[in-house]
Amino acid sequence: MRHRLLIVLLACAVAGPVMAQPPAPAAAPGSAAPRAHPLWRELSADQREALQPLAGDWDKFDADRKRKWIAIAAKYPNMSAEGKQRFHERMPQLAKLTPEQRETTRENFRRAYSLPPDQRQALTQKYQQLPDDRKKALAAQAHAKRPPPPPKRPAVPAREASPAAPAHP
Repeated sequence: MRHRLLIVLLACAVAGPVMAQPPAPAAAPGSAAPRAHPLWRELSADQREALQPLAGDWDKFDADRKRKWIAIAAKYPNMSAEGKQRFHERMPQLAKLTPEQRETTRENFRRAYSLPPDQRQALTQKYQQLPDDRKKALAAQAHAKRPPPPPKRPAVPAREASPAAPAHP
């Protein structure tokens, strides 16, 4: 139970609100986008050990995401051997969550931790006892209940958004 909660906490930490940071400088047109630091080779040996499952993708992550993973890596030395193994097994899945999945994870976390600990533990145990097909059905049902994200409005250039000034002869 404790390890599952740790994984949920880690998922939420990765998916948590963005920390304030000045925007990265824009790349010059035609040049490759600059890589956010720290690069994989710039991490300490302990950080590389903790974040090993992300090695192949690390240099592609933005600075905010890297900071979140580094904060999680700081907790790695205090995990049990089993906790470290589970963390490494689940890390690639956590890193690949879409923004929508991260929002769902955050909401589930908020909802779960608004319950008293004994009620949360009882619900977790009840869920764990369900057969896999029932768990999948519940997941599909929860996914179907979710309202669709609001449609994104296309950006309209300023000159098209304002009426054209009449031409004076």
